[in-house]
Order: sequence, then C-alpha cells, then structure tokens
Amino acid sequence: MKKIILVSLLFGLITSAAFATYYETTTSNCSNAAMLAKLDRATAQHRAVITEVTCNYTVPSKPAPVAPKRTVASKKFIHHEYRTPAPVVVYKPTVTVVAIQEETCTCFDCGC
Repeated sequence: MKKIILVSLLFGLITSAAFATYYETTTSNCSNAAMLAKLDRATAQHRAVITEVTCNYTVPSKPAPVAPKRTVASKKFIHHEYRTPAPVVVYKPTVTVVAIQEETCTCFDCGC
C-alpha cells in the first residue's frame, strides 16, 4: 500500500510539472511593490505555475528644443540723390556787326 501511494505521489508530481502552465505579462510601473502586486494578481487569476512579469517602461524622449523665432524687420533702402546745381549759363547774344564800307578809291589804290 505504501508503494502504491508513493507511486501515485511521484506520478502526480511528474504530471503536474509536465503540464505546468506558463503566463507572461508586462507592466509599465517598474517599482518593486507594483511588480510584486502584478505577479500576485496574475498568479491568482491565471493559476499558472510559472508567472513572469516584465517591465517595459520606456523613457519618454524629450522633444528637440525649439529656438524662439526671431522677428527681424525688413531692410529699408533709402536712396538719397544729391544733385549739384547746374552752373548758371547766361547766354549773351552775339552781335555780328556787319560793316558796310563803301569803297572810296584814291588814286593810289585804285589806279585812277
């Protein structure tokens, strides 16, 4: 009788290990207390012999710093035109004097 109980006990241990269930879960809260609480809940709900809790917390990436926009006024081109005053030209009327001479001959000049 002792041998039958011992054989059935060994058979029960072997079959329970062979048909053991495995459950894996993840959490984003990686503190020890939170992971132990998650392990206890998963073990109680799923009745798995092997339960693994993995932390999948990722550090949030910071966005690249954005430089403040700099507003610059548009360049204004001012064109100053300096003109020197033109020299004052006074036109003096040219007077052409036409001298009309009457030729008067003397004997020495004309050959009289």
